Amino acid sequence: RMNREMDQARATLEAVVQFEYDESDISAAAERILRAKLPILRNSPTVRLRLEGHADERGSTEYNLALGSRRAESVRDFLSGFGISADRFTTTSFGEERPVVNRSDEVAWAQNRRVDFVITGGQIVASEDD
Repeated sequence: RMNREMDQARATLEAVVQFEYDESDISAAAERILRAKLPILRNSPTVRLRLEGHADERGSTEYNLALGSRRAESVRDFLSGFGISADRFTTTSFGEERPVVNRSDEVAWAQNRRVDFVITGGQIVASEDD
């Protein structure tokens, strides 16, 4: 049972958030995903995350690197706004270099406009309460 909780906690922490075209604002859908991470981050004070910003292929390489950075920073700012220390997060951007879907259509682009979450350290503590 504990392992299943740990797996679920890890999956929640690693859940990707997506962004509208050319936006770095947190959408309602992204907010729901981010809010689900908060109790785990509170229960697991040693956990560190790398927030990796991505963009779709439209726009210049430089523009998309900057957009990916803004997306990662906006996720960090959202989480730290709920009292999670910002120094638990590092942010980086891959711009358009690492698409999750390699096609040029709206479905692919929507999935590529994202922030990925990589656990870089610490211990996940599954919540006590069910």
